[in-house]
Amino acid sequence: MVSSEKVGQRIATLRRTKGLSQEQLAQQLHVSTQAVSKWETGKSLPETATLPLLSAALSHSIDSILLPQELVVLSAIYTDGRQELDVTHFVNQFVTSNRLSLIAGDQVFPQSLAGDRLKLLLVTYETPAGIYSTYVLKDQLLVIDVHSTGYVSGGNELQILEANYGNEQANRSVLQKMKHYEHFRWNSFTASHELFPSLIDNEDNDYLLLVYLNGHGIHAISCAEGEQIHYSPDRASLCQSDPADRQCIVEGISRLGFGRGMDCSWAGAMTLSLAARGIETTYERVMGYSGACWRAAFEPVWDYSSADALVVYDYSVPACTAYGIHAIQANRLEPQQRAAEKLAILEDIRAGRLPIAINLRVAPEWGVITGYLEDGLTLLCRSYFDDETFEALEADSEFQMYMEVSKGFLHVDHWPYKIIRLGEQTMLPSALDNLYASLRIKLDSMHMESEGNSCYTAGYKALEVWSEGLLDHQWYAAAEDEAYSRRLSVNHFCMMALADARRSAAAYLQESLPLVQDPRELTALSEMAGVYAEMAALLEDFYKNLADPAVVRKTGASPRLSWTARQREKQAELLTLVASLERRGDTLAETVLGITED
Repeated sequence: MVSSEKVGQRIATLRRTKGLSQEQLAQQLHVSTQAVSKWETGKSLPETATLPLLSAALSHSIDSILLPQELVVLSAIYTDGRQELDVTHFVNQFVTSNRLSLIAGDQVFPQSLAGDRLKLLLVTYETPAGIYSTYVLKDQLLVIDVHSTGYVSGGNELQILEANYGNEQANRSVLQKMKHYEHFRWNSFTASHELFPSLIDNEDNDYLLLVYLNGHGIHAISCAEGEQIHYSPDRASLCQSDPADRQCIVEGISRLGFGRGMDCSWAGAMTLSLAARGIETTYERVMGYSGACWRAAFEPVWDYSSADALVVYDYSVPACTAYGIHAIQANRLEPQQRAAEKLAILEDIRAGRLPIAINLRVAPEWGVITGYLEDGLTLLCRSYFDDETFEALEADSEFQMYMEVSKGFLHVDHWPYKIIRLGEQTMLPSALDNLYASLRIKLDSMHMESEGNSCYTAGYKALEVWSEGLLDHQWYAAAEDEAYSRRLSVNHFCMMALADARRSAAAYLQESLPLVQDPRELTALSEMAGVYAEMAALLEDFYKNLADPAVVRKTGASPRLSWTARQREKQAELLTLVASLERRGDTLAETVLGITED
């Protein structure tokens, strides 16, 4: 007896297996979407005249649709990873007494696949226990019954089930190698003898064949030696790359890293981006033009983000103005907005305009996007965390081969939550105008108040809050070692940022002296340069003598012995002195700007 409910369930399952929506199936059958919905919910059965069309659309006999068995093959694909034949209807004919038994091969199926690639049969089937997938290579026996349990689709990322390198006549499993390469989270890989050694007696073509499972079932893909396979952006599927090199990499971009005299990651990335397009500048000039050399910020709960140059004041705007560049910012884009932004990024890279962005790799620091592979599927970058990766994988031959492809750049791991694209360069302000603008930013940023719900303090308030935190002896006495160590690390990072900023301020002011012609302004600017040189020396000397948190962790030393109350008191005294020197700097800046009489 025909059960409309079971028939409806079978139609819905077969439709989804085919990847069809109700609307698409309805169009093929020349019926309404409502009709398909009624079938699938068991409210009605298909008209007799519609059954042949339904059978053809779902690749199943009319009997298997109307009289569902306990074992049914939902999908059977004979493939070499490049070509494929849908043999679902044919394979279902081998199901007898709820058992399937056949040898997959060209002699069994009504059609064959040409070529010397390794071939296999992918099968998705349903039993009373659920829906499963399995596969067999050519000439292997496939046996399935109602008790068989295969692979179950699901998961956010694909699972590689089989990996072979070679051809139909001679091949070997390279599944363990693929598992090894997955550890590196590569976005793509090339079929080559270096990655997948060929059999010594094989003189014919070699192919990489991968069988994988994802949320949509079981799949196979293959590529010839020298071709590439890449992951989709969500790592849920694999695709073959176009043999043509659809990539653009801007070479010759210097390394980034802390401790190289460019400890403001935003300014470091900005400097590399400007240099890549032939704009002559220096890191210290970027810090000066932008006003980031005057920055002071602190978060009362002691967070590393306090050292981010743009956390309380957007210094990128005056920087772009100083270099005559129109900038486009994209902040915290929704997923549906990212495709359009990526196209704009690729266009900028092709024009040699390298975007800068935060949170490209490892942690939220700024870096520069240097190129792309596979039409933008993979973005490349320089970040402040590259060195540790290069050091860890220095002896890894597969990594070194990937570096040849990427021209020595690492790939972007995260979609950045802030991107600054640097557009065309127009008329530049004069260097003197940029100096005056920078000094006005100094006066503005040192006296600014936190805006809205911002938890960050800036300028003099930041120095005050920082000092108060250093002198909160009760907190340090009660803190657990983990919290104590974290505060030590945050303090070290913030001191590095402050020392770097004031060193840059001193260098920028000294460089700017020839710009000023008025004797009174020149005297004030010269004294200001001296004030910041003194401040930079004090901060640098203190910073060099701070306990390095990395060394403390490595040696297992107590953070309490590495950072004592007396040391914190001395730092608070230093920050008070810095505030005093800053106020003298304010007075001198006002003189240069002609704001007050001195």
